[in-house]
Formats: sequence, structure tokens, C-alpha cells
Amino acid sequence: MLESKKFVNLLDAPFGRRGSYFSFANDNNGEDLYGKSNLWLANTRTQYGSDFNAPNGFRQIKFELIKDGKSWPTVIDTTPYEVVLRCNFGEVRFTTAERRLVLAKGTDGLTLRITPGGANRSTAAFFSLPSSVAQNDDIGSQFVGFGTTKVLLLPLKGTLTNRGSWELAPDANGELLLGMEEWTVDPQHRPTSEYPTYEQGLADVTADFDGFCKRVCPKLPDKYEPGRLKALWQTWQMTVEPDGETDYKHTMIKMIHCIFEAAFVWQQPMQAVWLSNDINLAWNVYTSSFDQMDKNGRIVDALTPRAQPSDGLKPPVHGLALLWLMENRDLSGIPIDEKRAVWERLEKWTNYWVNFRDSDHDGIMEFQHIIETGWEDSPSFNCGFPNADPGLNAMLALCMEALSKFGRAIGTDSAKCDYWQAKSEALVKKIPETFWDGERWFAFNPITGERSDSKTVALYAALILGKRLPQEIISKSIDWLFGPDGCDTPYGLASEAPSSPYFRHGFTMGSVITPAQFLMVIALDACGRNDLAAKVANNYCAILRDYGYFHIHNALTGHEDRSLTAFGERGLFWSAWASSCYFFFAERYGR
Repeated sequence: MLESKKFVNLLDAPFGRRGSYFSFANDNNGEDLYGKSNLWLANTRTQYGSDFNAPNGFRQIKFELIKDGKSWPTVIDTTPYEVVLRCNFGEVRFTTAERRLVLAKGTDGLTLRITPGGANRSTAAFFSLPSSVAQNDDIGSQFVGFGTTKVLLLPLKGTLTNRGSWELAPDANGELLLGMEEWTVDPQHRPTSEYPTYEQGLADVTADFDGFCKRVCPKLPDKYEPGRLKALWQTWQMTVEPDGETDYKHTMIKMIHCIFEAAFVWQQPMQAVWLSNDINLAWNVYTSSFDQMDKNGRIVDALTPRAQPSDGLKPPVHGLALLWLMENRDLSGIPIDEKRAVWERLEKWTNYWVNFRDSDHDGIMEFQHIIETGWEDSPSFNCGFPNADPGLNAMLALCMEALSKFGRAIGTDSAKCDYWQAKSEALVKKIPETFWDGERWFAFNPITGERSDSKTVALYAALILGKRLPQEIISKSIDWLFGPDGCDTPYGLASEAPSSPYFRHGFTMGSVITPAQFLMVIALDACGRNDLAAKVANNYCAILRDYGYFHIHNALTGHEDRSLTAFGERGLFWSAWASSCYFFFAERYGR
């Protein structure tokens, strides 16, 4: 019986390439076992925010290995560069040779069955539509549906026939080579001779990934090195690039294949920090935060290939990230016009919160809806909305400070810089006066006056202000966080303290989640507690290395928590939010 040999398990992480909308996936109900797995080519141009109860058509083309007219049981192998479909009689290898081109190669005399049409339709319905455009060459190319786009099947070696599904039979030497080229418009044919060989395509994807690893994170401390390539690969394959056909204007990092197939704007400043060993890449990603902004300064948070207006916001972490980059990286090589454009948009974004999220005009900003918070099921919002939150206001104080400091660095009018520094200092002063009860941080509803009664780590994100806060507040906050009643666990900081009556295994009701670890580690550093920052970072890195790059882990066991589901999937896949945080934490705190 065959056993799979895997770099990554497709049940944990569908397999893609930077800038590509192709991905390979196992069956949603499959297993990583001989005869229990099926290989699909998936379309990652899905639209985040559609009906969460309906399958999204992620899996589009199914592959089978045929010998003597029979489909044989298979296993799925992976390397960082290839997916291999293997049976007892041989294998077919797949690589994403170009961002819009997958190549499949077989040398064992097997036939490759290609069943297009979508994972949720019956086999009898899997027929491609004839296209005169697609059949204007002499190798028998065929144009087939691929969800929101189309794929051109190119039989570069072997004979392609329609037998209810398409089948590519090998040539006289037992070899086959299939190209699958994605098109969002009618295809313009290249001569067959202009397509890369399988070996050329494999060399291209290898150089792409290896170069990314070298620039971003070439090495980690020994205890974290075993997880380095997988973490880098997950972030690399979730990267999207401007291509003239999407609404992406800069490089961005998407979150999770299939369920959260979007680049979330509040994650981009975090990604910029984590990717900042390659400062040009980091700046590109940071800049992307401001690409979709309305005239009031509101940013669309979830960006798919086609940006759509959204009521969603997320917390303004942009000032925190920019200050970190200024203090820890060399930005001198970034063109001044790009810096000025970022300053102007950061000012619009900060003013948006000041102008549209202060309902009682008291200088304290509020969340207006749960979707804006980034902590969508947190019990700290049980007091209702609008919700004044200390972490939100701390982030805005740092946005204001960043406008002042970054503005001075790029020659912005000194009066503007003075204005924003004064605004920041005034807000910093108000935060403990408004949100600290002498022992704990709390959120409140400014209409009803009701206070939160939860034990939520997000409230302690106010500590990102570091030594700008009174030392007594810092000390009491840290004593609680790491005390018997607090959020500290062997796996990182729980989003809700296990002692809380609201503690659950969800997203922000008790799990160990990526943004909580990042914000609190940065906060602990800012408070001068590098020892505790390192403790949290190392605890979190250990569970990511051991259990996978899921962004939700069980706070009592450390194991991944796939309880959040949508689109008919049985759980979440690996997240680039978690994978990038891993190699950043491991490099910075793991020694």
C-alpha cells in the first residue's frame, strides 16, 4: 500500500504559487490515505463575503490516473515546488510553471483523466463547451470552464479526447505533457514551441520560492528551523501581485485559501513588519493598505481580485507598524514620493476615525459595529455598540504619533507635525483616564454607560503605548495578564482568560490567535518586558511549528481549532497571518 510523501498536507494547506490563482486541493471529505484522496485543481478567485452557507466552487478540475481503462487508487505527494499524483503503476507530476500556467508531466504510460466543471456537480455534467477560439491550432487544445474564469487545456504531449471527461493518453513513448492555462478573457495562442518545458517551469517556480526565502528569512534558530520553509511557503503562496486584470495595485498577502480568500487590509501592516528583512517587499505590502480608500478616508478591508465596496473596517494598526519600521529598519531607500503618498493617506485614514467614529465628540473613538473590531465574537463587546475600546484608541494615538515622526522625517510642514504630536499626547493622556478602573482595562458603551465585564486580552492592547503609560498601570496590567486569573497559557496568550465565565473555544472568546500574540508581544517589548515578550513568542512559535500554521489554536491543548467553517468546508486551512508571524517571532525572539 502506498503512503504519501509530503512537504505539506493538502488537507492543511492547498498548494499554490505566489501571484497565481491556481491551487491544488484534496477532496473536502478526503483523507491523506491511499485510495481516500482525490486531487483537484482549484480556482482561488473566489469572492469573500458571498453566502457563507453555500459551497464556493473552490475545487474545479479533478484528476485521476487511468490504466487499462480503469481509475486507480492514488496518494498525493508534495515538495515545495510540485504536487505528485501517484498510484501503483506510476505517477503524474504537476507544477505551476507560470502564474497562469500549470504543467502536468507523466512518463509511465498512464492516462490522465481531467474532469472539469466544479466540485459540486455530478460527473455526468462534466462537459466543456466547444470553442472555435480554443481549437485554432493543430494539437487539439480545448477551452473549459474554471469557475469565474476559463482554462485552456493544451495537450503538449499525448492525445486529448473527450470520453465524458477529458482524457490525455500518453504518446508512443509513454509520455504525456499537459498545459492548463488560465484566462479571464478569450485566449491568445502562443505557438506550442513558446510554452516552457516541465523542467523549465519547475526551475522557474524553484527560483521564485528559493529567492523569497533567501530575502525574507534565510535561517532560523535550530529549534525553529524545521518549520521555516513551510512557514515561508505558506506566506509566499498566499501572495498576490498586480497583473493588470485585478484590482490589486501593490503586493498583498491573502489570509486563508478558500474560506478567507482575500487580502485583509489590517493584516498588511503586520505583514510588512514580518516581511521587513526584505524592506522593498515590506514597503510595497504596507503601501497596499491605502489602495482602496473612499473620499472620507475609509479603507475597504477585504480585497479580492475585484474590490467591492464594504461596510467593514478593521483596527488602525498602521501607525504602530510604521513606527516599528522606522525604529527597526532602514527606510532611506524608499522613494520620497512614495513616503509622502503614504503620509497623506495615513492622515486621511486617521482623520476618518476622528471624524466618523466619535459619536459623542469627546475625543475618544469608538467601534460602531462588531465587524470593525477584528475580534468578532469577543465578550468585551457585550455592552453593545457604539463601543469605546482602549486598544482602538491606543492604535489611533500611535497613528497620530507616526504622522508627526514620519512627517518630520520626510519634510512635512512642521506645524502639521506639531499638530499631530499634540493630538497623540492628548489622546494618550485620556486613555488611562477613560479606560482604567485602577485595576483593569475595560471597554464601554458611550450611550448607555455600560462597561464590559470580560477578561479579554484585546483590552490590554492599550499596552502598545508602552512607557507613554504610567508605570503603575503597566505593572498591574502585566501582573494580571500573567497571573493565575489572566490570559497566559503554555501556548501563548488566550484571547479570553480561561478563568472568565465567557471563555469558549471560538475565535476571540478564548483561543490563541495570531493578532493577539503579535500585538501583545510588541506591547510587552514597548513596556520594557522583553523577557515576557520572548516567553509569549516562543510559546506561540512552538505550537505553530508542532501543530501547523492555523491562526486559531485551542488555549488548553495548543492544538489547532478548525471550528470556524464556511462554504461547505470542514475547517480552516493554514493562514499566512500565522505563518509570517512564526518566522518573525522565531528569528527575533527564538535565540
